[in-house]
Amino acid sequence: MYSRDHLESVIIEVPNQELKFSTCKIGQLYPVLVDYYGQVIDGKHRLRADKNWKKVKLEHIRTEKDRLVARIVSNVSRRIVSDEEKKQLLDGLARIFLNEGYTPGAIAYKIAEATGMSYRWVVKYMPSTYKDSKQSERAHPAARRTTEILVEIFEPPRRKATLMVKGYANTDFISLMIDKCFYEEFESNSRRLGIMPEYSIDKALEDYNEKMKQVIRLEKNQGETQKLAVHVSASHVH
Repeated sequence: MYSRDHLESVIIEVPNQELKFSTCKIGQLYPVLVDYYGQVIDGKHRLRADKNWKKVKLEHIRTEKDRLVARIVSNVSRRIVSDEEKKQLLDGLARIFLNEGYTPGAIAYKIAEATGMSYRWVVKYMPSTYKDSKQSERAHPAARRTTEILVEIFEPPRRKATLMVKGYANTDFISLMIDKCFYEEFESNSRRLGIMPEYSIDKALEDYNEKMKQVIRLEKNQGETQKLAVHVSASHVH
């Protein structure tokens, strides 16, 4: 059975040996890797550039699973691989493990074991088809939380005309006028929990203000924020 260390030694040591013989001109640093049957594992672009590009045959790689593992190791350890390519490689390998009888929750562990890649890396790029619910949830916690905050902020209150705000020019404070029926319910719930109503209102305002500041800090989600705001507002037009 192959190992990640063995594959990396093929990829990394060969360039170092060649660099000893060439200080002014770089030649063919990375060999084309082929499996037992001569199928290309890594280096299709190099072969297109030069059909005589040197090759290294990996005798121990004979199955499709072997080839996919080798491609993941050789590509990720040597160059920057696009997210899409990572997903495609993991999709092929995950499908093989699924056909072998492994459940979605176990597939990520098997791929991590086979490739030497971290479990977190596998879960991040592996298609959701092969994940269980917990793995899918952990893969995008930040994006999910951002969406939750946005919904909370832009979702209008379930009750209308519950609160009115009045400001005065001769004071640093403003007046909050709360619907009496709603306040009586609010006060009753607060006191049942042993909390002063004033404290509950103060805490609610602080928490909501902090959520708004979180969204403002997430500059990368500005477009999403605007789209969601428009969507929520439009859905409540009567």
